[in-house]
Amino acid sequence: MDLKLIKKLYDFYIDSNIGFGFDVIDEFQKYTIIYNNKIKDPWYNFITNIKAENKQEFDNIVLEASRKMRSKNRIPTIAILPLSGEFYNNKELFFDKNNYELISNEVWQIYDNFDNIKNINTYCDFNVNLEKTTNMKLYAEEFFKAYQTLDNSDPYGNLDSAYKDKYSNFKSINNKKCTEEFFLVKVNNEIVGVTQGIYDNEIYGIYGLAVKKGFRCKGIGKEIIKKQLHMCKNKKLKIAFLQTENDFYPADIYRKIGFKDVCIEYYYKINKEEIYD
Repeated sequence: MDLKLIKKLYDFYIDSNIGFGFDVIDEFQKYTIIYNNKIKDPWYNFITNIKAENKQEFDNIVLEASRKMRSKNRIPTIAILPLSGEFYNNKELFFDKNNYELISNEVWQIYDNFDNIKNINTYCDFNVNLEKTTNMKLYAEEFFKAYQTLDNSDPYGNLDSAYKDKYSNFKSINNKKCTEEFFLVKVNNEIVGVTQGIYDNEIYGIYGLAVKKGFRCKGIGKEIIKKQLHMCKNKKLKIAFLQTENDFYPADIYRKIGFKDVCIEYYYKINKEEIYD
């Protein structure tokens, strides 16, 4: 496992989310807590970078950090990557089923074979266009329409309504290391989805890609990815990067396109009753 690459992607992931996904990053001596002021989803509100010598110290840190999360009205959640070392390699010891519930297996994937983009067959019969927009109120409306399927089998299907407010009022941070671009996905001038590209001088992150339910399974999602890979190549960047639920069908679609799995980030919800005392 390439820990150097994972660390690079992690740094990009943090930098790319500052100001939208992550409003507050509180770094303590033995752990870090990340919050979103409005969105309550666990992947924007979690404890990470825990440093402990043993299980008892780990549990004490979790208890302290969890109380801080509860004070912010957030469900205590821990996110771990291979960078977490022993906690990651011995998950069954540190995250026993009596006290923790695994709520997400998010796979991190990269694409770096840009000479092969021309060989990606999307099997899409539509002329798909990505229209860059700065109209964030419109983008927010279309984002919500694309994601809000209310399908229990879709891990992203029941969105927190705070997303709409966040996108509507989004303003880029001038001194941020990454640049954001927002796109409306159009077929015959009809908006059928959305996607977002965030990039620095090396990595192009594909975020928030969603196609409206009535237009899914028609190759449109693949066509969007292909176009964004061309953007990445044209910007002379080295890696395209995305994250998605490992057991959800897009992960396999991305693999067929040519994305490679790098690692899985696990999210554990804490069920310890004493945290709430």
